[in-house]
Order: sequence, then C-alpha cells, then structure tokens
Amino acid sequence: MAFSTNGTSVGNGLSAAINVTPLIDVLLVMLIIFMVIVPVMPHGLNSVTPSTSPSTAMSVAFDQPILVQIDLDGSLPRYSVDGSGVDQADVAQRLKGLFSRRSVRRVLVKADPRLDFGVVAGVIDAGQGSGAEFVGLLTPAVEAHLK
Repeated sequence: MAFSTNGTSVGNGLSAAINVTPLIDVLLVMLIIFMVIVPVMPHGLNSVTPSTSPSTAMSVAFDQPILVQIDLDGSLPRYSVDGSGVDQADVAQRLKGLFSRRSVRRVLVKADPRLDFGVVAGVIDAGQGSGAEFVGLLTPAVEAHLK
C-alpha cells in the first residue's frame, strides 16, 4: 500500500513508499540465471607449478617432461619435439611415440613470444590429444627455476 501525503485516502497525492515487487522479481530472475550459468562455465587448464621438494626433484631427474619448442622462422612457425624438428601435423604422432616409452606423460611448451597464441593452443591441444597428463607453458622464469 502506498502512503498518501495529502491526508485523504482519495486523491492524487504523492506516494512515499517504494514498490519493491518489481525489484524482487528482477532479483529472482537474476538469481535463476546465475544458478543456471555457473555450472556450465569453462574451467582453466590443469597445470602443475614447479616444486623444489626433494621427492619431486628425484622423479623429474629420472623422467624429464617432453619439451615442445616453437620458434618463429621469418613468418612461419618451426616446431621441434625434444630437439628434433617436426612438421605441425606430426607433433601429436611424435608425442604419442615418446609417451609410449615413458611412465610420466608431461609436456612443456616453449614458444617464441612473437607467435600468435592460436599456434601455441594448437600444440597444447595436440599434447592433450596424444595422452599428456599435464601440459605446461615454459616461461623464462620457470626455465630459470628448472636449471
């Protein structure tokens, strides 16, 4: 009910009360929208941060991750998997072959900073598609930590 300022119940007086019914309706609709959207939101990539614990250092020494390097040669990317050059289409096959001989399936991607991220994302997809447990990006800070 609205509050009348002119003292009579009949008339065109100003109302001092806020009608909260439309506000509550909007709030409930927004709540339902967020409840539906949140479970479907995409999650980030699974990644492992470097650790300096002795047990991790011992296991890394015995089974190093595979290094996929992408360099920019003029305007074209050049790919190498564990130091041997490969074509873009052969990266996944090469990773599958290397994973068949390893117990730990980890891939580190080191890319030229001038590259388009779509090229790097293609290598990440190839790593995940070939059965990698973890795919990480090798940045200069991480590379200095590993040495």
